[in-house]
Amino acid sequence: MAIQERDFLERRGRRESIIILVIMIIIAAVIVSWISGLWSCEIGRRDLTEEDRLSIADYVNSVSVLVQQSNKVSFDFFMTLDRIRNISREEMDSTLLDIIEESTILVENCSELKPPENFEVAHGYLKLVFESRKNAYETFKPAVSNALQDIDVDISASQMTNAFLYMFMSDEIYDYFQKELYRAGEDMGIGNLTIIDSKVLVDRNLTDTQNVSAFITDLKTVTTLQERRGVAVVAQSIEFDPSVINEQGDYLILGRGSEINVSILIENQGNVVEREVPVVMTYITQDSPIEEKTFTISSIEPAEQKAVTITGFPAYPGRRCELEITAGPVPGETMLTNNSRSYRFMMEN
Repeated sequence: MAIQERDFLERRGRRESIIILVIMIIIAAVIVSWISGLWSCEIGRRDLTEEDRLSIADYVNSVSVLVQQSNKVSFDFFMTLDRIRNISREEMDSTLLDIIEESTILVENCSELKPPENFEVAHGYLKLVFESRKNAYETFKPAVSNALQDIDVDISASQMTNAFLYMFMSDEIYDYFQKELYRAGEDMGIGNLTIIDSKVLVDRNLTDTQNVSAFITDLKTVTTLQERRGVAVVAQSIEFDPSVINEQGDYLILGRGSEINVSILIENQGNVVEREVPVVMTYITQDSPIEEKTFTISSIEPAEQKAVTITGFPAYPGRRCELEITAGPVPGETMLTNNSRSYRFMMEN
């Protein structure tokens, strides 16, 4: 009981320290804004030129586009969470990577945007908003991986809570951005300067580690998200050149030819993309050295079948031959009974 209480206090302490950090950042931003406000009041308003007005209008329009894109990224993120029971692990990982890439582009585009005079503080807030959201998505992806790989639940819950706290922080800072944008407009003699709302974390309960732990527990019951790895030789897909013309007992009888070429399908039976999968064909004949040829499949998608062709095996008419084909195994593969297949054959004289 004492250990559980200590663990709870440690988790609570970590969460509270993060929240304190968030509050300190926001307070610091407010102080900067307040000092800037005093300075701008001292310089007083000035008459705006048409060029000034166009510059401010262009800035607000550009920011509106970025905010709309950020809202869409957030929508895609939470839609992925809502659909998590109906998508594969591969699709989830791919979607999260796309979200991280889009949020990174938003940060870059915001940094390249030059604010008009007197809007520098507001723009500083906006950059913090996009950076916080990018950090949220980057933190969430490894948190999900850790949860699904049965790494300590406290670790993955802490990581995931941090991701949602980044979102919470971005929403709070965006409020300050809107207020600072309005104040900067007033200082420049533009009344009622507003911009669209942006809130990514609708459910504030997700900043609580216990609620996140419950979400992770539910997540781990979704079998489609559990990583499965495995490749297999599709036994009936074997094709010889020269082709099979007959069968005698356990042996396939091939037509006449100067060499033997073999094609066969290899299937990815897991739910992740496999790369650099070796396929080895071992050719055994009476009174001749064993010959081995290897082909590497660069990439194969889940449920995909790829044809592998290896050519140039010598022909031994009338001799009993055997060909063993082995695919993989790939890292983490547990069922190996379908990785290899053997075929006995003879070429007619």
